[in-house]
Order: sequence, then C-alpha cells, then structure tokens
Amino acid sequence: MIGKGKSISHASNAIDYAKEKQGAVEISRNNVIGENGKEIAKEFRVFQNLNARCQRNTISFVLSPSIPVGNKLTNQDFKNLSDDFLSRMNLKENQSITFLHCNKDHQHLHIFVNRIDYNGRAYKDHFISKKAQRIAESMVKARGFKTAKEIQIEKETRLRTQIKEAHSRVLLHNPRNIFEYAEMMQHLGIRCHLKQASNGKVVGLKFHIGKESIKASSVDRSFSAARLQKLIQQNFEHHIRYRNQYRKEYQRNQIDAHKNKFRI
Repeated sequence: MIGKGKSISHASNAIDYAKEKQGAVEISRNNVIGENGKEIAKEFRVFQNLNARCQRNTISFVLSPSIPVGNKLTNQDFKNLSDDFLSRMNLKENQSITFLHCNKDHQHLHIFVNRIDYNGRAYKDHFISKKAQRIAESMVKARGFKTAKEIQIEKETRLRTQIKEAHSRVLLHNPRNIFEYAEMMQHLGIRCHLKQASNGKVVGLKFHIGKESIKASSVDRSFSAARLQKLIQQNFEHHIRYRNQYRKEYQRNQIDAHKNKFRI
C-alpha cells in the first residue's frame, strides 16, 4: 500500500475535485457537515483562524492499496483503513473527510484533514509523506497484505526472468546491433524503448512487457545501454569468426576430398 501526504492551502478546490470525481464515494467524515469544498473549508477555518501563522493549514493524504487487495475491499473496509490511518498519524480528533476513488480498477482514498486542532495547534508536517508511507506499510503488515516494496520486488523479479530468457534466445540469432536486438525482442513480446542522444547514439534502454516496464540497468548491470551494445557487438563478431572458420574448414575438407578422389 502506498501512502502520500502534503500540506496544502487550497482545501476548497481539492475537496471539490475529490468529491466530484466520477464514481467518487464519501467514506467518512469527522466534525464537518458541509456538502461541498467551500462549506467544509469554511468549517476548517473556524479553527485555522486560531493559528494565522500557518498558511498551508490542510493536509491532503492519498492511501492506495495494491490493485489485487483494493479489489477485495468493501466500502466499510476502506472506512476502517481511513480511520486506522488517521489514528496512527495522531490525527483522529482533527476535522476530516475521506473519499474513495476508483480509477480503472485501482481504488484509493483521498483524505483531507484540518492541520489545526481545536486548540489552534498546527500538526507538524516535516517529512509527512515519508511518515504516511511508513504508517501505510505498518497497516499493511498488520493486515497481512503485501507492502508496496514487496509487490515491487515481486514485479521486478518476474520481469527480470522474462527479459533474461528472451535476451538469451535473441542472442542465438546474432543481432548485428541494438536496433536488430530490439526488433527481435519485440517478436517475443518485449518492447525496447531506446533513448538516443542527438548524435543517434543509444544512451538508455527500458523494457516494456504489457503495461509494466523496468529500466534495463535494473534487470542486471550488464543490461545497461553501453554494456548491452558491447555484448551484442562481441556476440556478432564471435558469430562471424566462427562462420568464417567453419567455411575455411569446409573448403579445406572439400579440397582434401577432391585430392583423395584422384589418388584412388
């Protein structure tokens, strides 16, 4: 699960965006009764006026479970996630409102919290996004879900295996350069995005499999653009040397066979 957070000064617009998003569902609210961003922001300002020095006085969080996990959760489960998150962030008593968004099967929460409490104290927002991610991962572990890091590691491991297998098969066909290599990989279902400098030299490479992608250097250090091109060149040169050597031996054998024929 991914957790992000930041302090904002435009609560009214942000809340309206979250509320009016197609398919948005209000999941929970605490000590606010307004029906739109303007009304809720006005309620927030009752306490924000107690601390005029704080300009970014609303905190916006995004809480995003992995797609497989999110698809299994009910609205009540998402409410529990929101409540638990705010409790662990020590923001449970502050005014707040939470919306659930569904984007192409990817369900996630938008949480808006008044940064100023009922005593006029501002919540410390130093490294708040890192704290939100840390809290999100602790919630995932408590529920037995996979963390965002674990899911990323599984994805990269799977992609590495597919790419290395295709890579080995392509090298057997002796591509002459990285462009032929990319074309052969494409036939195996792996698209290579080549980043070229102004002089046409390939300086970067990224692999795409379906909707997923991974940098070449993340597959293996030997897959960096420079090292991969060197490997392709060496592989092709070895193929040429072997082919030439085979031809010479074949011609020599043919000559010897011809000589032996006349000796008989």
